[in-house]
Amino acid sequence: MTLFGIAWRNIRQRLLTSGLTALSLALGVALVVATLVTGRIVNRAFESGSGLGYNMIVGAKGSPLQLVLNSVYFISKPIENISWAFYQEFLSAAARPDGIDGRYAASTRTAVPICMGDYFRGHRVVGTNAAFFDRLTRGDGRPFEFTAGANFTDDDFFGGVLGAAVAAHLGLRVGDSFAPTHGADDGAVHDPFKVVGILARTDTPLDRGVFVNMEGFYLQDGHAKPLPDGEAPTAVAPPQASGHVPLPFNQREVTAILLETASLPGLPAELTAMGLRTAINEGRDGQAALPVAEIRQLLDLFVRPLELLLLLVTALVVLVSAIGILVSMVGSSLERSRDVAIMRALGARRSHVLATVLIEAVLLAVGGGIAGWVLGHLLVGAIGPWITTNAGVTASVFSAAPLAEALLVPFLVVLAVVAALLPAIAAYRTDVAKWLQGPG
Repeated sequence: MTLFGIAWRNIRQRLLTSGLTALSLALGVALVVATLVTGRIVNRAFESGSGLGYNMIVGAKGSPLQLVLNSVYFISKPIENISWAFYQEFLSAAARPDGIDGRYAASTRTAVPICMGDYFRGHRVVGTNAAFFDRLTRGDGRPFEFTAGANFTDDDFFGGVLGAAVAAHLGLRVGDSFAPTHGADDGAVHDPFKVVGILARTDTPLDRGVFVNMEGFYLQDGHAKPLPDGEAPTAVAPPQASGHVPLPFNQREVTAILLETASLPGLPAELTAMGLRTAINEGRDGQAALPVAEIRQLLDLFVRPLELLLLLVTALVVLVSAIGILVSMVGSSLERSRDVAIMRALGARRSHVLATVLIEAVLLAVGGGIAGWVLGHLLVGAIGPWITTNAGVTASVFSAAPLAEALLVPFLVVLAVVAALLPAIAAYRTDVAKWLQGPG
């Protein structure tokens, strides 16, 4: 019989003990794999917002991190609103009613306003214009795609676009109507919007958003800015064919502005962005935040330390499992001492005995490691729908952290060999004469 066969026979003879040892190791490995994969998914969730076709966000004075979390990831609450007049400072003469370039127009390639504050069945409603999907990109230079329908137009006051996760979760299709609620899911119900397009999955927070034409957003109860006594509304346009009258400019506010900065002649885009950010932050009207910088700070301060802590805890679980291998094999060393003595008497070398014990430990480690790896991916797959819904990134059984997982099984083999050295040496040094002599 080969050494491998002898080791396998020893495992089968102590099936319950060996099974429990392998199970404890498998559970530890499953936790490590789930932690590694989930950590990578979390990093992807935050990094996916670092490039969505814009490189700057302008909002009310306050926390720049809160501005990014609210505008990019649709979490947290808006700080405050900024005036429509301040938004127009980023527009060129062709887009302004007075025909004059805004103060920051030369440094701006694209400026897309967003308005927030409404919800639809747990999902954030974002009021914006057609430029959001027409002029911005997914961050990799590719335009947005639609699995059904198309983007709403600026004159379609009550058109809406659903993110892929929202459409899948709520079962809505192009042509269906939905009515947002004011401030919270149990708030006042607004006028209905019509689904005109469903975004293709982007694996970004946009998959969790409900996007509506800001013209219709402004016409909802509670969305118009109250005017001071004596100030009259400023008409902006005649009534539409539908009979709806656009909200006057002096009654409009926006939550934030998504900016794609322009490159000034002779200057790199990064320098232009830094100069524009400084100019905005020195003023009183609002603040400018760089999403990439805020996201990196968030990852460095909170996400990565938490990921390392979880990984440390799960590594300790694996270590305890390795100690379980040691205890199991030490506990069975007395049981196998007579078998070892018989093997030696039949001509087996000490090195064969040593190798048999180590092979047994490696088999337990590899078996438990593979089972744990599969269990870890099944665990990620089980919570995948929840991660997709709440983080906006795809998580499935096939999600992986390739490099870390590739090192996991070799690490377990080394750990098992180290844990088995003591019982292996004990078997190596077994006194043949002592265990072969009869009782008494």
